[in-house]
Amino acid sequence: MVITSKHGLEHSQGMDLLKCRHIAFPILRGTGHPWLRKLGNCLSLAKVAIRATQEIRRQRMEVVITIIQGRYYLAAALASWLTATPQIAIVHDSLDASNVGRWKLPATMRRRLTTRILKRVAHIYVVSPEMQRLVFGECGRKAEIQLPSTAMPARDADGQVYGLGRPVILFAGTVGYTVKDGLDLLANLIATGKLKEYGMPEAKLHLCTSMTDAEMQKHGWDRPGIIAKGWLSQAELARELSSADILFLPYSFSKISQEAVKTAFPSKAADYLAAGKPIVVFGPKNSSLVRYASEQGFAEIIDEFSEAALACGIQKIALSPSYREKLAARALEVFSANHDIRCQRQKFYLTLDRIICYD
Repeated sequence: MVITSKHGLEHSQGMDLLKCRHIAFPILRGTGHPWLRKLGNCLSLAKVAIRATQEIRRQRMEVVITIIQGRYYLAAALASWLTATPQIAIVHDSLDASNVGRWKLPATMRRRLTTRILKRVAHIYVVSPEMQRLVFGECGRKAEIQLPSTAMPARDADGQVYGLGRPVILFAGTVGYTVKDGLDLLANLIATGKLKEYGMPEAKLHLCTSMTDAEMQKHGWDRPGIIAKGWLSQAELARELSSADILFLPYSFSKISQEAVKTAFPSKAADYLAAGKPIVVFGPKNSSLVRYASEQGFAEIIDEFSEAALACGIQKIALSPSYREKLAARALEVFSANHDIRCQRQKFYLTLDRIICYD
């Protein structure tokens, strides 16, 4: 059984949802007084905790799994404690998780609650060695690294064969503060035609994201050469990735993103690797993404925030068939070794057996 928000469930439609019962709770987003909204959301959180507790007892559930993000993980932790049910926590983006969105807690209370929850859970998954070290430093708990994973898609053709100077560069995912500056730079390169100077007069940027036309216009991305593909299902995304020539994987260089890019890891990386296409990683040297790409050798890495550096990196892939083949082959190797969901499922089931038997 999955307990989530109505907002989250709506955004998950068309994706590979777990085949089980889903219970969705509303989030108050009205224009009323902020304190009334906060009170309403606190009451809603209490309702989630009570409902989760009831369902755990009624169905005799043996494990609670939660993601440290938003606020529902607080309800999950309370339900786990009330029912003495082992809990597995997944930490992917930040330990300051309950400061996400409109529902905010004071920083000290937020960190203290998250730390206390992580200290008592049965098992912790994290997405990077950097996050692993942070969790150990904050909570004194060892966490298991579980990189983003996906299933290997069915492979039709090898994708399109583009003429000299006509690469299709694709970005897939949510446009948030950890990718916005990199996308802005690439969009400007495409829209202004500056890639002509690098032998790519007809380069295009495809965006597979949930942005509306109004949002595209607000960002200044409704320009020539930039094509919005919309949000795609997992199967549709796999086809779109395989038809592109270069996959763009940015991580922010901005100061406000520094903590996040050091410890988090982009989930779309698994889908990119499974596509077996050349990848451009564009991010700062101290980010988890650049460190991983450097160790694994699956991408052209640009760790300097400049149009010239980005253009040269794209040029290196677009104008060299042998380099494209090398990166594509290595991407599939890294996927099979570290991101294949079949292998991660097997390890996860073993962890569940251990936790349930131990309990």
